[in-house]
Amino acid sequence: MGYRTVAKFGVLLSVILFCIGVGLYGFARLNAADKDKDIDLVSWVPDDCIGVMETDNIDFFMNAFSRMAYAAQLDTLHRVGLIKTILNDIIPYISSSDHGISNEVNQMMVSFHAPSGSSRDLVAYFRLGKPERKKLLKAIREHRGKEFIPREEGYRGRTIEIFPIDSSDFLSVYSGDGFLAISYQKRLIERVIDAEKDGTSLKEDVVFASVRQPKSANFLTLYAHSSSIPAIDGGEKECWSEFDIHMNSEVFYLSGVMHASDVCMQRAVDHLRAIPSISGDSLLVLSGQAKVDSCISKRVASSRTSLFDECVSNLSRDASYIMVADMDKIAQKPEYYYSYLPPFLQRHPDLFRPFILSVQITEVEDRLSHIFVFTYKE
Repeated sequence: MGYRTVAKFGVLLSVILFCIGVGLYGFARLNAADKDKDIDLVSWVPDDCIGVMETDNIDFFMNAFSRMAYAAQLDTLHRVGLIKTILNDIIPYISSSDHGISNEVNQMMVSFHAPSGSSRDLVAYFRLGKPERKKLLKAIREHRGKEFIPREEGYRGRTIEIFPIDSSDFLSVYSGDGFLAISYQKRLIERVIDAEKDGTSLKEDVVFASVRQPKSANFLTLYAHSSSIPAIDGGEKECWSEFDIHMNSEVFYLSGVMHASDVCMQRAVDHLRAIPSISGDSLLVLSGQAKVDSCISKRVASSRTSLFDECVSNLSRDASYIMVADMDKIAQKPEYYYSYLPPFLQRHPDLFRPFILSVQITEVEDRLSHIFVFTYKE
C-alpha cells in the first residue's frame, strides 16, 4: 500500500471530528429488537475499506463535545454529504417522541472507502429493527413530501432502495434482519452485499480482529487500514491501527496500538528507528528512547514555561519516538513535513491551526503503542 493510499487514512480522522460535532447519532438512537442484540455490524463491512469508525453511544460524545473549548473550531466539516442529509432530515424526528421511535442508543459503524475516503465515499451501518425502520422512513417522508418514495433495484438477489434527496442526489439503502446500511454511493452498497454473500467482510480479517478488542461503555474508536504515521509505513496491506477518541475541556487525544503481521511490524520498527531528528522553532522530532529521555529530562529541568515546552514535558521518557509541532507553523507549508504528520493534518491543516500536536510512539513487545494529543492554544 503506497503513500497515496495511506493518505486516505487522514480523511478518516477528519470525518471523525465532524462526526463528533454533528448529528450522525440520529440513526443510532433507534431501538433494535431483542433478537438482533448479537448482530455484529462488521459482518457487512467490505474488507477492502480504508478505515472504520465504531461507537456504542455517539450521543454521549455529542453532548461532551459541545462543552469543549475547541468545539466551534472543529465544527466545520459537517455541512456536506451524507452528514448534512442526516442532520437535516433525521435529527428533528429522532429527538421527538411523537413518532414512537426509541431514544435508546445502539451500536453504529461507518466504513470509509477509496478513492477519496470523503463524506461521499462512506457507508453508515446501524442496528435497526423493521418496525423502527418503517417509523423512521415515515417521519422523513412527512418532512420531505410525497417525492421521498424509493425505487427498488435488484443486485445478486437482494433489494437496494434508492431514495431521492434532491433533483441530482440519492441515498442508497440496504436493510436486513436487524441492520441497515446507507450511502450516497450505490456501488458501495453493492460492495456491502458482496461482502455478505461472498464471506469477504472485515469480520474475516485476522489482523483487524486482533486490533478490535472489547471496549468499555461509551467508546468511540477509529480503525485505520494503515500504520500509525506515514514515515513507518512499509506498504503492507495487513496493517491496522487503532485510535480511541478521548476529550477534555482543552485537549482531545487519540490513543491505541498498531497491529500487523510480524514482517510488517518489524519493517515499521526499523523505519521508526531510522527517522531523522529535527529540532527547530515550534517543531521537534526525535527517534530513539535515549534521545527522547534526554530531551524531556532537559525540558523538565529548564525554566522555560511555554505551552510548547509543557507539551514536550508531558510526553513519556520511555517513548521510542516523539513529535511536537505548533500546527500554526506547520499549516504554512504542510508538504515539508509529510513524513512526520498524519495525512489528515496535511489535508486539513487550517482546521488545526489553534492546536499544538504531540505524538509519541512506543515499542511494546510485538506492537507499537501510539498517542496523538491535540492541545488547544486559545
